[in-house]
Amino acid sequence: MRVVYASLFLNGVALALKAYSVSVSTSASVDAEFLHGLGDFVNSALLATGLMFMYRKPSIKFPFGWGRTIYVFGLLSAAILGGFLFSLSLMKGLTQLRTMEDVVSSQPAIVALLLALATDMAVLIWALIESRKYSEDPSVVGTVVENLADGVGDLTALMSLVFLNPLIDAYGAFIISGILLFSSLNLGLKYFHVLIGGAAPKNVVGRAIKVAVSLPHVIDVNEVKSLVVAPDEYLLIMEIEVSPDLSTEILEDLRNELSERLKEAEPRIKYLIVEFRTPREPPASFKKLLDDLIRLKE
Repeated sequence: MRVVYASLFLNGVALALKAYSVSVSTSASVDAEFLHGLGDFVNSALLATGLMFMYRKPSIKFPFGWGRTIYVFGLLSAAILGGFLFSLSLMKGLTQLRTMEDVVSSQPAIVALLLALATDMAVLIWALIESRKYSEDPSVVGTVVENLADGVGDLTALMSLVFLNPLIDAYGAFIISGILLFSSLNLGLKYFHVLIGGAAPKNVVGRAIKVAVSLPHVIDVNEVKSLVVAPDEYLLIMEIEVSPDLSTEILEDLRNELSERLKEAEPRIKYLIVEFRTPREPPASFKKLLDDLIRLKE
């Protein structure tokens, strides 16, 4: 996940540029964008910290590893962005709207913001490329959302310095505060969904059902429960119908074959629990499960 560590460094560079722009200009939008940059730097630092914890080995106390730490740190970051920094940015806009203070611009301030914009766009492009490989990784998704919001915030602050209009400046600060709130809620909900025990993506569950019913001796799949253990790591619990005449040896072979076939078809399934049951009504429960998955909105 080099893009996360690169984002931490480049967000630090962008933050320094925005701080310099604040020092050589007077603008509520620029001040709000500095707060936005500060939040992004804190977010990157927390995601990088979560990544370091995530790769720790499982233990008796934490048998599924530390994969969820990335979600904990991400939720903490979202709370910081959505609460404290959003409030400060909103107050900047309200104060400017009340006082209508003149906007003071300078060439160094504009150049600094342009360099910050270029930095944010470079990270965004890299993160978009990485997201094709790690589409389910919240650290990469968070980096994409974060730097996309940065680009919009940078452009808003630049408009304020170019037009020198106090009203544009005030509403620019409101736009940036709205970006802070939206990005924090968007990411926070994703992290919250996983932390409360969200299911694996429906395509993963559907593939598991199809693999199971294709095996000999499997009559039906009654139920499938899944859980996100870590980024791109899922646990599946499957209740499978088999003939009551099967011996213990055949059932054990079936369990092993199912495990091998599933992990071959979907490597992200790291843990599998299989419960065998005798046939019961109604038959072909797996068709209903697949229909439910098709209708499910992720």
